[in-house]
Amino acid sequence: MQWQNPPSIDRHLDVVQNNEDHGGLLLGASSLTGCQWGGSLWYFDKAESAPDVEKSAAGTRLDAGITDGQWFSANNVVIGLDSGCIELWELVDNFHTFNRTFMAKEHDDMVNSISVTADKTRVVSGSQDNCIKVWDLENLQSLHTYKAHLDHVHCVCCHPTKSDIFLSCSQVGAILLWDTRKPKPASKIDKSPLESIPTCITWQPNSEHNVAVADQVGNIIYKDIREKKSLLSWKSHSRSVHRLAFSPDWPNTVATVGEDCNVVVTRLTEDQSIEIYKDESHQDFVQGLSWLKGSSELVTCSWDSTVKTHCISALSQCSENGLPTGMET
Repeated sequence: MQWQNPPSIDRHLDVVQNNEDHGGLLLGASSLTGCQWGGSLWYFDKAESAPDVEKSAAGTRLDAGITDGQWFSANNVVIGLDSGCIELWELVDNFHTFNRTFMAKEHDDMVNSISVTADKTRVVSGSQDNCIKVWDLENLQSLHTYKAHLDHVHCVCCHPTKSDIFLSCSQVGAILLWDTRKPKPASKIDKSPLESIPTCITWQPNSEHNVAVADQVGNIIYKDIREKKSLLSWKSHSRSVHRLAFSPDWPNTVATVGEDCNVVVTRLTEDQSIEIYKDESHQDFVQGLSWLKGSSELVTCSWDSTVKTHCISALSQCSENGLPTGMET
């Protein structure tokens, strides 16, 4: 039985995702204390309303803690749970009710990361069971299980335009490029000059080959995956980076959040990285990050139970020129 509209939002805020179709905000929260962990899923009509439960449009209790979530249509989301489950939820009744449409527990440990393919027909999940799974969102079944990683899979990220390609990184330090059309789909990506374990990875939105990778000591690299040498490298955090995301409107601008409780926005030029924004107001690990498309704002959520909207005023003074060498437009 689904428990709609719980009386309160769990303390540890892990997931925040803006909906590009109508501007609403998905918020995922977990209760990570006590003998049994749980979670909840919430929808807000406006980002500034979160996390006030009285201003939520919809909410539902989850059977486990939430680790990641992503929209795959205007009113459908896919989430990963620390129980190893993948679940699909639909917002019905004019976005006032969550309805679970699919649930499967095929991972043997917590799901760390999920990513929806460019054509919105599949989702990739990475888990602490060392496995990556590809799921069919239309037929509601798993298609592939890959075991190329030797330890926990920290992050998976689908290509922004090619639905058969995605990236992954794991606890042993490996970064893999996947092409599910090939008989041997995985190939290794050089991570130099990163010396620590990569924790998250993302594609640049206007590029076929450029990515950013962050690690557990706060270092970040920007590179063309076809080349061994990185285009840029810098340090934005003093501790592990949990999530990074390029702006959809300023694709040479990347935001990062991490365990040092900071939110940092960095602009990439042809030969350097320039920090244009830093916020230190969160009081605990910053877990979630989402840009608001069509604006210079981003939203973050933290284990301190807060959701913050950051206006990156420097972006309004920037053009989209001066892209790093190798960046494709």
